Amino acid sequence: MRVIHRTVLGLASVAAVLGGASTAQAANTSANVSSGTTSLHAEVKQRLGTEIDSGWMDQGLIKVRTRFTIDPVQPDPLLTVDMPEGAKIEASWNEKGFINLKPVTGERATGTAKVHFTLVPSLEASIYGVAVSYNGSQLVNMLPGGKFGFDAQKSGPLSPWGFAGASVQTPGPALDKSTIFGLPFSTLGVGTGTATGTLSIQATTSPTFKYVTKEVRLDGASVTAADGVAKVPVSDGDFMEVVALVNGELTFNGDLDIRPVVQVDSVAGYPTYGLVKFSFSAVKKAYSGAPTVVNFAPQTIHIPLPNVKVPTQPIGLGAVKAGGKAEKTVSIDSTGELGAVLTFSSSDPQFTVPSGEVRVPAKGKYDLKVAFSPKSDGPASTTITVHSNDPDSPDQTFKIGANGASLEPDEDEDGPKKGQRPGEGVPDLPDPGAQDGCSASPVHGSAGNAWIVGIGLAIANVLRRRRPASR
Repeated sequence: MRVIHRTVLGLASVAAVLGGASTAQAANTSANVSSGTTSLHAEVKQRLGTEIDSGWMDQGLIKVRTRFTIDPVQPDPLLTVDMPEGAKIEASWNEKGFINLKPVTGERATGTAKVHFTLVPSLEASIYGVAVSYNGSQLVNMLPGGKFGFDAQKSGPLSPWGFAGASVQTPGPALDKSTIFGLPFSTLGVGTGTATGTLSIQATTSPTFKYVTKEVRLDGASVTAADGVAKVPVSDGDFMEVVALVNGELTFNGDLDIRPVVQVDSVAGYPTYGLVKFSFSAVKKAYSGAPTVVNFAPQTIHIPLPNVKVPTQPIGLGAVKAGGKAEKTVSIDSTGELGAVLTFSSSDPQFTVPSGEVRVPAKGKYDLKVAFSPKSDGPASTTITVHSNDPDSPDQTFKIGANGASLEPDEDEDGPKKGQRPGEGVPDLPDPGAQDGCSASPVHGSAGNAWIVGIGLAIANVLRRRRPASR
């Protein structure tokens, strides 16, 4: 039966660090490793929460103050983090019932962090005694083309999972080549009888943006560093599906150079003939901001697992005389999506199993030959243990008996075996008439039932002979 392991997000994790004692697993530990890969994508679509204030700048009868924000250039996000491939999880196990999940971070860079932004100003000014005030939305609606004159973008490489982070510095043009907007006095609300002319704002910046992954949650268990490991429970299944939640943060810093430029064409109706141009001094404003949280969409990572199934019922070999030999072929199923690695042991040396390691492909099976060479005619039974790289059941057992041995479950066996329903596992009675050898499939009670029927008929005949004749 295929079982998907999925922990409900938001529940407390079993553990978030590697730990716990190892159990005895005879399989080669290199076989106790699997992996799954996914792609990751996140976007920051909102403006950054920092306002850059130029302060008041005076020149003659004109005063100007701007406040800038760093906004995305629609329809693009301000930040895009892409890991199209290489977001790989390594799953390993050395403790029964648990999987250790590790984001693989040491491979080549396969992701990118891309920044695309514009500068959006607001304006306060006093132009020949006329006060004006506009926010960014009002200003941009006054501009031909409806956009401000700043557009910067740059990409940088990002290592898998992004714990090492990515740093992107966007280049900015020279200040005198970067006019954010220019508007006539009349558009800004200054009457032509007061003054005519143009107010422009120049600004430029080359900020550094840094993205870094802060946490990867794998089925609720947290990994907060490149070498971190999450430990989660695993159930019986051919694979597991892990929900990965990634979050990081974006930080930024830089300097903004700002300079107003004013061209006056007339004052109180008198033309200036283009000779009046106010030269403001540029100001430099350093800025940075609180980290912006970057959340990735949840991703499901498919990880193949080995899954081993042994017989769920005891197996009877019938009667085998001392010095004789019987052999049984038992099917061991490998239903998982990852190949199984098996070794075998027998609790009674009269029953022998192959030595060494056996590798069984995914969705395959192995025909285990169990040989019985009794030293006496008395009852004999053994527990065959199948050691494997199955993460939830590394040691599985089943019983084989002969010569009327009891095959009832041991007292220390807790409930049904893996893949077994309650009530299964009742042993078949041995066939007293059987000699050396047996069939290639487990006995399902036909020989034992026939023997019981025979004994019953014999007892009935004896009782009938002893009954007094009726008068």
